[in-house]
Amino acid sequence: MTTYKKAGVDVHLGDVCSKIMSAAADKTFVNRKGTSAEIKILEREGLHRIITVSIGGLRLMLNSDGIGTKVEFAERTGKHNTMAYDLFAMLCDDAVRFGAEPVALSNVLDVNGLDEKIIRELAGGMVKAAKDAGVAVVSGEIAELGARIGGYGRYNYNWGGTVLSIVRKELGGQALKAGNSIVGLEEKGFRSNGISLMRKIMEEAYGPNWHKQKKGARTLGDLALAPSKIYSKAALKMFDDAQGIVHVTGGGIPGKLGRLLAMKKMGANIADPFRPCDMMLLCQELGGVKDADAYRAWNMGQGMLIMSAKPEKIIATAAEHKIKAKVIGKITAAPGLKITSRGYYSPGKILSF
Repeated sequence: MTTYKKAGVDVHLGDVCSKIMSAAADKTFVNRKGTSAEIKILEREGLHRIITVSIGGLRLMLNSDGIGTKVEFAERTGKHNTMAYDLFAMLCDDAVRFGAEPVALSNVLDVNGLDEKIIRELAGGMVKAAKDAGVAVVSGEIAELGARIGGYGRYNYNWGGTVLSIVRKELGGQALKAGNSIVGLEEKGFRSNGISLMRKIMEEAYGPNWHKQKKGARTLGDLALAPSKIYSKAALKMFDDAQGIVHVTGGGIPGKLGRLLAMKKMGANIADPFRPCDMMLLCQELGGVKDADAYRAWNMGQGMLIMSAKPEKIIATAAEHKIKAKVIGKITAAPGLKITSRGYYSPGKILSF
């Protein structure tokens, strides 16, 4: 069986290293103590901070992320115009789960060399993604780093950024109640998570040029490239009817929803999740990734979860933004997470986490 660790990603060590950097970051807040713009932590999660700034009581949030190794799919296919959707989704959709409105974004593009055509594609995609996310790109940098940046083909890059958001509502899970509906927002691709595992499976199954293999009328490279859906604009309209929001990224539903449930010592029963995309099911089949492990690694068909007592309003708002949504489960008083699998190996089986 192909695992994350075999693919070169040690999740446990990653958590340890995140805690080290988080503890170091905490020590820096003293540098603003007693100033006219003193910063205080309102809420934290990993390396994320919701902060209060004393000027007018405005609550601001900064969070950073990047596309990661999904960039390789653009390098393999020669199509770079959707990469910004992955970057903006990772940044802006992470902000709204805290009840924050993304406002302004800064980005850093590290390249091994310059190619005007690629830059134009990245820039064009950035304009479209920024419109979908409702943010302005206020600063950025292109850093030519030569051999320090590698990948597939001649021109390689890494793309990351930081978004500034204004906190509009407390959405840390405090308002969750047993009986709340869980509305899933459909995702038809991988987003920018679990990519290293997927790449490892594809390379072992088909060799170094796996992206040229076809599944139906499309190549595996094109299927892997499917851009992330940006939910933030729709999610902002859902704030009044939401008791909690989960962005389904690394760790999948068990990791992300599980953390929110733990705060209230509650559970959830997800009885009708969306179906995973064909590429995920193929990865399970080729890599021997069991359903429970797949739900921990990938979004498995839902990129965001909205907990609400008014699910019909959430679904209607999603439809207005051309996002497919449905009630996939309920919050339960008893702890424990159950998911009725739609994975490759045991569809219909109830998985317990």
